[in-house]
Order: sequence, then structure tokens, then C-alpha cells
Amino acid sequence: MRYDGAMKIVILTAATALSLAPAVAHAAPNGFSDQLKKLSPLQQRATLRRAVLDEGQYCRKIGPVAYQQPYKNLEMWTVQCDRGVSYATYIGLDGSVQVRPCADLAKLKLPVCRLPK
Repeated sequence: MRYDGAMKIVILTAATALSLAPAVAHAAPNGFSDQLKKLSPLQQRATLRRAVLDEGQYCRKIGPVAYQQPYKNLEMWTVQCDRGVSYATYIGLDGSVQVRPCADLAKLKLPVCRLPK
């Protein structure tokens, strides 16, 4: 196939644009977080309360929980407990869960909790 001068310019321009475009990272689907999203609010609260307790954190009475955002290869959820304590829970692709007090996130350079009203 023969390319004329105009066609070469179009091809070079397209190739340059593609090479300069930022890479878009597609996060792998997180089946465990997706399953949690499908549960009723009561079941979500019970599940995330158990995660908080399993990490040795305090949560006698649980309030609202909410999905917040993806973070790296994790899914971030927020959990509000009594006594004004709130936590970020990070769900891994393998179903593992990490719990951090929302008050600690800024100094850990993690996304801050956006708690539901």
C-alpha cells in the first residue's frame, strides 16, 4: 500500500497523540466490594462492623456505612460508630480488609473519609 504525504502526516500525528496521551489505569473488578454493594444497608453495616471488630477497633453501635471510592487496588468504605468514632475500611481483591481510623488517614497520606450526613 502506498501512502502519500498527507496520509503520512495524519499517521504521524495520530501516533504522536497516542504516545503523549496519559495512560488510563483500569482497576480490576473487586468482587467482594461488589457483593457488599448489593447487600441491604443492615447487612452492609453488620458486615463492616464485623471487619472493624476483627481488627481490634471499637464499634459497639454502628451508624451509617458508605462506599467511598477505589484506592489503588482496594475499595474504600467508610464506617461510623458510636462515640464519634469513624473508620475507613479497605477491601482487597482477595477479600482481605484493612481498617484505619478516619482521624489517622491524613498523616498516613490516604484519602480522607467523606462520611454521609
